[in-house]
Amino acid sequence: MLPLGPYPIIHYVLSHLSRNGFHDIIIIVGYLKDQVMGYLGDGSLFGVRITYVVEPEGVAFGTAGSLKLAAHLLDDTFLVVQSDTISEISLTEMAHFHSDRAGEVSIALTEVEDPSLYGVAVLGKREEIVKFLEKPARGSALSKLASTGFYILEPDVVDYIEDERWDFARDLFPYLMRIGQHLFGFASKSFWVDVGELKGYLRGAGWVLRKLDRDAPIDARVLGNSEPPVFVRGKVMLGQRFQISGPSWLDNGAVIGDDVQIQPGTVLKEDSEIRSGTYLDETVTFENTVIGRKCSIKSAIIGERASVGNNVAIDSAIIGQGCTIGDRAKILPGSRLWPNTRVEEDGTVDGIMAVPRDKSFYFDTGLGQYSGILASSIGEFLEALKIVPLRSLEYHIGRRDFEKWTKDVLGSIELADNIRTLRRSQLKGEELRLQLIDFVLEWAERVSSPNETFVGNDFRRKRRFRRKRRLAPEYSLAVESR
Repeated sequence: MLPLGPYPIIHYVLSHLSRNGFHDIIIIVGYLKDQVMGYLGDGSLFGVRITYVVEPEGVAFGTAGSLKLAAHLLDDTFLVVQSDTISEISLTEMAHFHSDRAGEVSIALTEVEDPSLYGVAVLGKREEIVKFLEKPARGSALSKLASTGFYILEPDVVDYIEDERWDFARDLFPYLMRIGQHLFGFASKSFWVDVGELKGYLRGAGWVLRKLDRDAPIDARVLGNSEPPVFVRGKVMLGQRFQISGPSWLDNGAVIGDDVQIQPGTVLKEDSEIRSGTYLDETVTFENTVIGRKCSIKSAIIGERASVGNNVAIDSAIIGQGCTIGDRAKILPGSRLWPNTRVEEDGTVDGIMAVPRDKSFYFDTGLGQYSGILASSIGEFLEALKIVPLRSLEYHIGRRDFEKWTKDVLGSIELADNIRTLRRSQLKGEELRLQLIDFVLEWAERVSSPNETFVGNDFRRKRRFRRKRRLAPEYSLAVESR
């Protein structure tokens, strides 16, 4: 439901399916299900028919495992679509490809620069996949053909899914190949982007903006004579001597102060305010954000109701909803502020995923027995796991406190599920500590700043590490049945 120009991401996913002739849609919803269902309705506005399947609460489903919930509806060849991808790949051509090959699975592939971030396929004769690797180590990939998250499957494939936590690339596809099923790769050079990380999200926003000159909402209008154009919806207030270049989008209630400069690729959602002398470049501001005077904001996402002070510099970062950033603060590339986090005046954030103090994790050794250690960021949480008494770890894991905090505050169902598995294993002592650190470390490395790496048990920082960083966990999956 994140906005991507005039509409949320799911709008463009459904529109792409409809244009390619897929009109019977099954959407498996979990996180933010009410928002998704309220926005899409029965699908008639998109020319499709939608059936919803709701994930039960308290169970963590993998991307493949969730298909079991819809198994009773999948009685014909069907298309699976990940809900955080924007693409122009011809799904109609892919369907013909799948029919011609007569295999169990067809995977849409595209060539990428860094295969280590994706599931990678190696093709043999007639485009049959002879090897499939999930996120191979950097420099070790045998192919640059990455999975795009579009899969065509035969109905009986669902019967092979053995666990609700199974993932397509990590579990199901390698398993099918081991038992001799035939998987084929549909390679495409058409536009595709994963909008689940900052760079991809901004690239997706740029794709939407560039298409507005032929696909703008009916209530939008062009502002000025910029080329590419700047589109506006509703009433906006413009100061003096402002400069704005397209493609860009301004929503109703946006306020632009004097001497503001807005570069291409910028989106201002409803009631955003940009005060005098500020510079924006390839930035998306959500609803009701306020950015102060003489700021420099580049390649950033600013969450709704965030308040940015004066003379603030933000570069290649994600600012969560409700954050408050003091005057003259610096948010360095790769940083991410958790919702409702406060950065003090003159503060610097370098890759720390901070949480507000009232959301910090307080380590106890027993009921009402505070250890004196708390964590307000994932880095602090890892440091605490290293030094807190073992009885504190055993106390919190037994009470499911770690699971609740990682799910509700860090927003990671995946990490919570891994910790739940650890709790059920009933490990104790140092073995529990090491395994818990491993789980958290692996997650932290995938979502942390490009400039920050946690190494071994001493969590040293290094400058050579880069990982894909998600905007939000992937909780929803769109499934198309032909």
